[in-house]
Amino acid sequence: MVSWQYFYRIVCYYCLLNPKDLIMRNILILFFLLLSAVARSQVAIDTATDFTVKDIYGNQHHLYGYLDAGNYVVIDFYTTNCGPCQTYASEVSASYDYFGCNRGNVVYMGINWGSDNDAVHLFDSIWGANYPSVSGLQGGGNNVVDAYQVQSYPSVILIAPDRSILNNHIWPPLRDTINAEVLTAGGIPQACTVGIESAYSPPAMLLQAIQAGQGNVQLKFNQAAEPDMQLQLFASDGRLVFTRSFTGNSNDLYLSGLKPGIFIARLMQKGRQVASVKFPAY
Repeated sequence: MVSWQYFYRIVCYYCLLNPKDLIMRNILILFFLLLSAVARSQVAIDTATDFTVKDIYGNQHHLYGYLDAGNYVVIDFYTTNCGPCQTYASEVSASYDYFGCNRGNVVYMGINWGSDNDAVHLFDSIWGANYPSVSGLQGGGNNVVDAYQVQSYPSVILIAPDRSILNNHIWPPLRDTINAEVLTAGGIPQACTVGIESAYSPPAMLLQAIQAGQGNVQLKFNQAAEPDMQLQLFASDGRLVFTRSFTGNSNDLYLSGLKPGIFIARLMQKGRQVASVKFPAY
């Protein structure tokens, strides 16, 4: 997060060096004061607006339903190509685990702007977001972002059961920072021993990545890939770098010439992901 106090000090230093430039001084001071106000308020409403959305697995989430049941709600507003969003996704996820994976009195969800279900699923897989995610284009996330007048990303907010927004910009959205806000509000820590919702259970089809020399990786399947399946390989920035459609049953696949970096392989069948694995290439 940019420190607006730092910019304010620059303005003051400019004013000292140019004491006669009163018009420019006033304009600059007003400009940075306005920016400072925006920086402290990334969601421009004080009371939660109701919404019903669907996450990338088709599960429905009704905000007022959660609140009326006495739950606190943490929302992570984000975009898939936002660097800080990528950095902090696993931190929000760690807080989600700390409060019981949506089985206690705190409910977490990610609300995306601008991407479809596939892009959001890829983001979650790469950056470690395990809480329910709603895409902007297919899940209704764009409408929620507009209703909440989100100013920047990521914006992590905390909503109380009485529908008041207790914190409209938890920053930085680190695990401990979020936990402290939720604990103060009344959230109760709960071990995530019950696991994630059934929709997030690992699929029966599994992939394993085995290093096979510089730039080479062997993908092994615990079950034979079928002819109607397709393998997609993505770089960590979301770029699709390789696809392979299977013409027959196969138990492994060799990838060669990969540049150093992090990759994620997805095995698709009839438009749905049936397995995935994240791995480094050296």
